[in-house]
Amino acid sequence: MRIAAIDIGSNSVHMVIADARGPHSFRMVDRELERVKLGEGVFRNGRLRAANMKAALEALERFADMCKRLRVQRIAAVATSAVREAENGAQFLREVKRRTGLSPELIDGREEAELIFLGVRHSVDLEGRRGLVLDLGGGSLEVMYGEARRLIVGKSLPLGVRRLRDEIGADDPLTRRSRNKLWRLVRTRAEPLLKDIRRRGVDVVVATSGTQLALGRACIRLRGQETWGNLTGCEVGANELNELAGELLTATAVERANVAGVDAKRVDTIHLGAAVLTAVLGIVRAERILLCEAALREGLLLREMARYYRTKQPPHDILRASAFELLDSTGADKERATRMSVLATKLFNCARRVHRLPARVGCLLEVAALLVDVGHGISYIDRKHIAYQLIRGGGLRGATDVEIEAMALAARYSLSGAPKRRHRTYAALEPDVQHTVKVMAGMLRVAAGLDRGRSGVVTDLRCTVLKNTVRVVVRARKNAAFELDGAAHNARLLSQTLGREFQFVAHSTRGS
Repeated sequence: MRIAAIDIGSNSVHMVIADARGPHSFRMVDRELERVKLGEGVFRNGRLRAANMKAALEALERFADMCKRLRVQRIAAVATSAVREAENGAQFLREVKRRTGLSPELIDGREEAELIFLGVRHSVDLEGRRGLVLDLGGGSLEVMYGEARRLIVGKSLPLGVRRLRDEIGADDPLTRRSRNKLWRLVRTRAEPLLKDIRRRGVDVVVATSGTQLALGRACIRLRGQETWGNLTGCEVGANELNELAGELLTATAVERANVAGVDAKRVDTIHLGAAVLTAVLGIVRAERILLCEAALREGLLLREMARYYRTKQPPHDILRASAFELLDSTGADKERATRMSVLATKLFNCARRVHRLPARVGCLLEVAALLVDVGHGISYIDRKHIAYQLIRGGGLRGATDVEIEAMALAARYSLSGAPKRRHRTYAALEPDVQHTVKVMAGMLRVAAGLDRGRSGVVTDLRCTVLKNTVRVVVRARKNAAFELDGAAHNARLLSQTLGREFQFVAHSTRGS
């Protein structure tokens, strides 16, 4: 089923088109974005301007035509705060219906928050932790607080960047008086809610929407780094954002346009967004944010899929689920991938006393094992580099950018070669992450040896940790000499990394 999701926002109208591949999985087909600034002046004058409505209608006519050409079967469209608050908002929606055939749903702040949270939890792993999700639009700041399976708080605060511009004025740069007014507005409207959320406990702060993603991208580029593909999973420190906000709030529009990562079309409001985001982080005492590109549109897609497939609950493990989606899309051998993940996980668990890595690394190892051979069908010779690129850019959800890099490098080094300081992406990792990569790669090599015959001979294993040796006892369905030899041959990297020799022996039963 092909679905289109259209968001008529205060800054832009945005459409995504995707093919549903089950109740929780979709493949993006196309997307369109037009910054029509529909909310310009609305929060001061109470009406949508004719020029902005014209631009929005023209964009929506193009969206409707795209849906026809791409044979979209279901279209979900919503309008948010600018249309909701404008005196002529209903008139605008009637004109949309007349000219395009689309029937946008006018949603309130709570509904908007629910849809955004639905989209975010599909991309960010909130299992076992509480997340504060911030979506900063043109008319409002949506504040969501919840867990993997429920939204606890969903509020819409009148702190959108276009609304603030209408209230504060267009001084360029902002005067001290305007900056002080801006800080007062943010604290007055956000502090009571955010202090209550802080008392409940926040494990992760997730920032989505164009303004916040632009700020995150700017921070990453100011570090001297480049974003690789999707920003979802990238982390940015509150100190970086504070420094950037200080620069933007005292700069002119021309100077703001010269900041790397800031789109020229956002220069009139990006500094206001920086003020809102840094103030919020200060109130909740957060040290960093996690960026997420999924938001309202993805929530709309998922809502339509839930209605079609008649299901409500999200997948239990979104990282593992997205790994299987990647396996499906590449036509990889899922049976072999599953055997690899089982063997690698068993080795990780039974050698816990030796490697002493947290349980999260075990989850990453499981997914890396699933995907280690994902490039095999494309090119056997160059499969290590193909696997690396597919893991990095294959749309994995539920992991940070550093975790995805670690899994991709572990898969690469498990196939051939070894980590080297001259490898740029490996050298850029922190020392503890480099160690994790080597352990994971070493365990993937051993798992590959234990499945050397690719027939699932090995069924179980357990470890005995001695002074300088780890003795791995292998259970098998039949003679496993070939697999034991493969594991022993592949154990060098793991032995060097952990400072223990790994020995592999067949399990023997009394009387055999």
